[in-house]
Amino acid sequence: MERTYRNLQKISGSYFVSLPKKWVDNYNLSKKSSILITVRSDGTLLISPKHRQEVVKSTNEIILHSNPYIAREIVKECLSGQANIVILSDKPFEESIRDEIRWFVNGLPNTEITEEQPQRIVVQNFGYKQIPTRKLIQRLLYLILDMFDNLETNKYEDLNYNFNQLRKFYFILVIHIRTYLRTGVYVTEDKDFTPLEAMDYRMFCEKIEDIGSILRDFHLSEEIKEYFTEIKQYFNEIMIAYQKKALELAHKIWKKRDMLIEKGNLLINDLKFKEKEKIRALMRIAYNCRDMSAFI
Repeated sequence: MERTYRNLQKISGSYFVSLPKKWVDNYNLSKKSSILITVRSDGTLLISPKHRQEVVKSTNEIILHSNPYIAREIVKECLSGQANIVILSDKPFEESIRDEIRWFVNGLPNTEITEEQPQRIVVQNFGYKQIPTRKLIQRLLYLILDMFDNLETNKYEDLNYNFNQLRKFYFILVIHIRTYLRTGVYVTEDKDFTPLEAMDYRMFCEKIEDIGSILRDFHLSEEIKEYFTEIKQYFNEIMIAYQKKALELAHKIWKKRDMLIEKGNLLINDLKFKEKEKIRALMRIAYNCRDMSAFI
């Protein structure tokens, strides 16, 4: 990252600072070119070429009601440019309809299911730009929690689906952060994080992605179920601490890892080889959770 220092000038009661000529030439700016100035919460200013900062606004939300042909309706709305689609059902979605919605949405470019509940599914046609970075991170956290639930209920098909979603969202987030760190330009509407925070987001989410990789290949057994539940709760505490920016809870999470690792080591001594490997995998999740607490 190149740094340039300029002296503040005052002309007729107004303050000015000159822009680096190399930067002006690089973006083909001239005397009357418009630039975008963003005032961030830490007091810094971000100056960007206006045309690089434009964000496509999504169209109004549309609500669809579940029916046997709902997946095709979703495709129609996405192809017509609809950005936010909410599908509601009077009763929990039938698995066949839910699977069909997933299948069609996965086949559409730049379209993702961003919320999935028993009677409500939200589809966003956003490319990699529309979804805010912080919302991406929140989605990653919830996907991990879903994967814990999938293992507890032996829903391995849903486990694979959630992992694929995790990889997609993680890839989109990496694009956000790489673009910002490389150009200084935000690609989404949340324009209030610093380069240091961007790096923290990246490392935080690398830990999430690694936890997802562990859970994807994991098989729960009765011998380790109690420890598995403790690790799941440990991760849930990370989610709460992140969402609430709870520094005190993050500090407790940091200290709690040692107790979980000690318990895991004790369990290893009494288990068969196959179960020992599972405990070690859960301990790796605990290490990731502790590292994540450092970024809260």
